Amino acid sequence: MIRPRSRRRKAPPLIFLVLLVAGLLFIGYLDQQLREIRASDGSRIIVRDGDSLAIDGKDFRLSGIDAPELHQSCQDAGGVPWRCGEQARKALRALVARGELACSPSARDRFGRVVATCRAKGVDDIGEVMVRDGLAVNFGGRGEGDYVAAEHAARRDRRGIWQGEFIPPADWRREHPRSDAF
Repeated sequence: MIRPRSRRRKAPPLIFLVLLVAGLLFIGYLDQQLREIRASDGSRIIVRDGDSLAIDGKDFRLSGIDAPELHQSCQDAGGVPWRCGEQARKALRALVARGELACSPSARDRFGRVVATCRAKGVDDIGEVMVRDGLAVNFGGRGEGDYVAAEHAARRDRRGIWQGEFIPPADWRREHPRSDAF
């Protein structure tokens, strides 16, 4: 007996499109989950860059510091570029992930974000740690601001951005304007 040749049915383009969209949505969901930190009180915390975060959708900026922008690169002592902006975000994320995040608001910035001093489990002042580790600069210029001593220590020990050359974050932002930047 001769059997008819079986034909594979091609999936209609609509099914492919639905699967593609579902996959992209799933990837977006996973990305959000990986970026998001859940506090013990159920708050959702997203670290945006080295000096800003969102707590349950409310934007915060760490008081007294200016971290490299997320897409900013710096150079190490040998002149090799490194992603200092991404490293600053990773460091802030690690500090926040310790738990028990508490922020004391002091003002609002021109973008409407809450400017605050924040602490986490075992860390009295997250901003000070970021500056001391060389992953942010003291906001206020030389000799002024809350973290002069921390910046001096980072410079002296050539930590983080102080190990080589970098463009100060405020100057980098002026050179790389974005319409969606805060």
